[in-house]
Amino acid sequence: MKHIVVAGATGNLGGKIIDALLVKGVQVTAIVRKQTNTDKISLLKDKGVVFHQADLNNTSELVPILKGAHCVVSALAGLRDTIIDTQKCLLDAAVEAGVKRFIPSDFSIDFTNLVEGQNRNLDLRRN
Repeated sequence: MKHIVVAGATGNLGGKIIDALLVKGVQVTAIVRKQTNTDKISLLKDKGVVFHQADLNNTSELVPILKGAHCVVSALAGLRDTIIDTQKCLLDAAVEAGVKRFIPSDFSIDFTNLVEGQNRNLDLRRN
């Protein structure tokens, strides 16, 4: 069984990714921020998702969570500090943990089909 780790699991896109993976019978682990709302964590538990609360900017804290994963999918959203800095920590941890595939959050830039000017975060990435 494939094991995929999803960061940003409690957001809109993260939830869609997790649901699609679960339908395919994938073992899913979610990484959520330490301050994540407990209701959102309960929804993950109810789906049978293993979750870890972690500091996404702490590579050494992420490495043990990522060990043994086939792929890390980032559904993180935000500005430069998240898209560049936090994702770099996640990528560095994936490399150190021996994960063969990393899918960054920008793979999903058009998943909501927003028109330019409707979403500041997406507009910043388009330019």
